[in-house]
Amino acid sequence: MKNALIIRSASFQQLDKNFPAIEEALPDHRFQMLTHEHGVKLAEKYKLLSKIYVYPYKQSFSFWRPVQEFKDQKFDCVIVPVSNLTGAGFLNVLLFSLTINAKKRYICNLISDLRPVSMVSIIGMGTRSLLISAISVLVTVLLAVPLTIGLPMMLRRLKKK
Repeated sequence: MKNALIIRSASFQQLDKNFPAIEEALPDHRFQMLTHEHGVKLAEKYKLLSKIYVYPYKQSFSFWRPVQEFKDQKFDCVIVPVSNLTGAGFLNVLLFSLTINAKKRYICNLISDLRPVSMVSIIGMGTRSLLISAISVLVTVLLAVPLTIGLPMMLRRLKKK
C-alpha cells in the first residue's frame, strides 16, 4: 500500500467534500494528515486517516520550518488541498511540501479536481511571486519620489486659481 500525506491547508468543511474524490483518485493509498495542533480533534473524525501528524510550529507552513519527523520518511505523494480553483495564495504550503520527501505532489482544489504539480512549477511560482514583488517595490519607489515632490506643487497651483 502506498503512503499519501495530506497537508491540511484548507477548512475541514472543504476536506469533507474533497476526501471522496481523493480516495477515488488514489484508491491504493493509505492516507495520513499533517495539521496544526488546533486541528487534531477535527482530523480524528476521518476514518480514512491512518495517522495524524502535528505541525510543531504555531506559525503557518513554511519552507524554512520543516518537520523533523519527516526527515527520514518517504511518501508516495503529498496532497495540498486549496480553497480556490487555482491554488493562488497557497505558495507557502506548496513550498513547504518541497521539504517532504515525496515522489509526487498534487493540488486538490475547491471543486475536488486533483491535479499534479511538479517541483519545477512550484519553484517557478515562487520565482514569479518574488519577481512581481520586486517590480511592485520598484514601481512604488519610482512613483513615490515624483509624486512626493510634484503633488504639493500641483496643489499650490490649484489653490492659487
